[in-house]
Amino acid sequence: MMWIHRRRMLHLGFGLGGMALLSHAPAVLASERTYRIFMVLGRGEGANETAFKDYLARRGMKVEYFIRNTGGDTTKLPDILDEIKQARPDLVYSWGTPQTRALVGDYNSAEPERFLRDIPIVFTFVAAPLDAKIVSNLEKPGGNVTGTIHIAPVVAQVNTILAYRPISRLGVVYNPAERNSLLAVESLRSEWRKRGLTLIEQPVPLNDGQPNQESIPDAIARCKEAGAQMLYVGPDTFIATTHSGLVADTALKLKLPTFSVTERIVRTDSALLALSSSSYGIGRLTGIKAAQILLEGKRPGDIPVETLRRFSVVINMTTAKTLSHYPPIDLLNIAEVVGI
Repeated sequence: MMWIHRRRMLHLGFGLGGMALLSHAPAVLASERTYRIFMVLGRGEGANETAFKDYLARRGMKVEYFIRNTGGDTTKLPDILDEIKQARPDLVYSWGTPQTRALVGDYNSAEPERFLRDIPIVFTFVAAPLDAKIVSNLEKPGGNVTGTIHIAPVVAQVNTILAYRPISRLGVVYNPAERNSLLAVESLRSEWRKRGLTLIEQPVPLNDGQPNQESIPDAIARCKEAGAQMLYVGPDTFIATTHSGLVADTALKLKLPTFSVTERIVRTDSALLALSSSSYGIGRLTGIKAAQILLEGKRPGDIPVETLRRFSVVINMTTAKTLSHYPPIDLLNIAEVVGI
């Protein structure tokens, strides 16, 4: 295992290469035209969007941004889709699996006219675009879509959890109405059970097809009562983004340490541990793909869907002290520590 970079980014030894894409040098100067980009978000603007905009500005592009934020309410997406169809921007930036699936549909949909098929789309913070049927191939996604993946492979996630502290029972609370969450739990279940360990699953109850936020504390408590030694927060918009504070605070009150596949809940809330991509780095990589489309004339379907090649371990030391759940020195030496 080796580690590099001033953020002490951890190379987890699962066959990924260097970060050549992030050193991409501008090859084409921006024209004097002003590009129109719709940004469809699920949790407001963050480091991802800042990096995306920063990169396009560095390329000399003039951009008019139109921000549409669902705030986690997917019922807003049909109206946003109609608005984009009428406005016909130069490019659409889509954050998260629910937003992206609502815009592009399944790649083999029998009703392609319902979705955006003739406007370039770059997605970001989509954990499993193949399983979600957003694209059919990562190397050559085809059609009008490309983008970035933000999470580490599940093998690396499990290795990080067990490197922090050997446990046998892991709890997971998730939104069963979010396809991305179901796929993530399926992968976690498979890897965890390969190792002879117990996964305690608690789907959030649905009301009229929508997850009930008031049931989140009870679902976490049931994980604790069933003997969970750590709570897993996957790439679930409802759990990890919209209600991250509630999830982290509830787990902390129950003295249940929390592992996340994204860094925000560790940095801004009270989750303990994350193995994650840099949000800024992912945003910049997404910006590179947008520039390839708008400046270099590349077709989205010819641009590979990619992730960063290295991931960071982030530890909230305030939470570690509160739980008396201190990291082993080997992991601490390569982690980024926050909350000191």
